Amino acid sequence: MTDQKLLKRSLFELIAAPLANHGFKLKTAKDSFLRKHDSETDIFQLVCLDGKPGWRIQPNVAVRIERVEAIFHQTSGFEPKYQSDTPTIGGFVGNITDGDNRACEFLLEDNRDLSLVAGNIVNVFIQIGLPYFDKFRSISEIDKELNSSPTERTAHRVAPWLRCSTGVIVAKLSGRPDYGELVEVYLDVIRKSDKGFYLRRFEALLQSLESVHAEAG
Repeated sequence: MTDQKLLKRSLFELIAAPLANHGFKLKTAKDSFLRKHDSETDIFQLVCLDGKPGWRIQPNVAVRIERVEAIFHQTSGFEPKYQSDTPTIGGFVGNITDGDNRACEFLLEDNRDLSLVAGNIVNVFIQIGLPYFDKFRSISEIDKELNSSPTERTAHRVAPWLRCSTGVIVAKLSGRPDYGELVEVYLDVIRKSDKGFYLRRFEALLQSLESVHAEAG
């Protein structure tokens, strides 16, 4: 194992204990800490980029709602092996708070930085991550974030296809009264994004939603 990989492993080991106090377990393959409930998973991921030397570390927060993802993957085209990892809502902390991924970034160059960087990341987890997970555990809150201003950018679901897909799913599940109007808005977005590449998938999703009924969220 290279010195850089050892440095990264040491950081994750330092962070694991305080996060475990909140029920989070390390998923090493994804550089993520997960907390699973019956129908929802909280995700705190550390995106580790080459710092030349060391690492540039950007925290990412996300929530996965199983009901939403089950509907999405009926028509998503994702290979089955990737379907269990998709978040429902989330993003880089720096982008969410300040519109720039690097606004919340920590440089880990060598072992001397470990304690400080680990402490700063745990603070981000407590001050931003935990409130985020509590808020977006609710389908109705996700609906508000994605669908209150559907033509405006959101840092919580950046890619247009994913934003529109998640948006219509949570709108249907939450019984949003303007669902039909929202569908038309998102169809227009999909047609104009990525040269309409995702239009067929989105239309297939809309068809599958015809049999879905609103539920408490």
